[in-house]
Amino acid sequence: MSEHTLTVDIVTPRRVVYSGVADAVTLPGVKGAFQVLFNHAPIVSALDLGVIKVLNNDGSETCYATDGGFAEVLRNVISVAVETAEEASEIDLERLRKERAALAEQLEREQILSLRDELKNQLHRLDNRIRVAQM
Repeated sequence: MSEHTLTVDIVTPRRVVYSGVADAVTLPGVKGAFQVLFNHAPIVSALDLGVIKVLNNDGSETCYATDGGFAEVLRNVISVAVETAEEASEIDLERLRKERAALAEQLEREQILSLRDELKNQLHRLDNRIRVAQM
């Protein structure tokens, strides 16, 4: 176990997703993904749809699909508050693929632009979850 660890808390409105120590964390900032290592400068960042990667002390990596929130880094403590965070191992890939196919079919038939935009957003979130599940 490295002495240069980060304390990490990832929370959603429903539950604490992760609380522990890590060697590094990669976050999906709205201006692009960024990695936090030991002694990172203080920062507050808005997060976008993407993947949160936690590099555990044993060298393994835990990935979470998220669709936005905020992160604060201060004195080797990372506090992440997101709307959703779903661990890759918890994602039912087969169910998501079926759901994606149904949404894509619905998008092809939809004529109302505002509804098409919402369907595209749903597809984008599903694609993110599928990508994370395949990591």
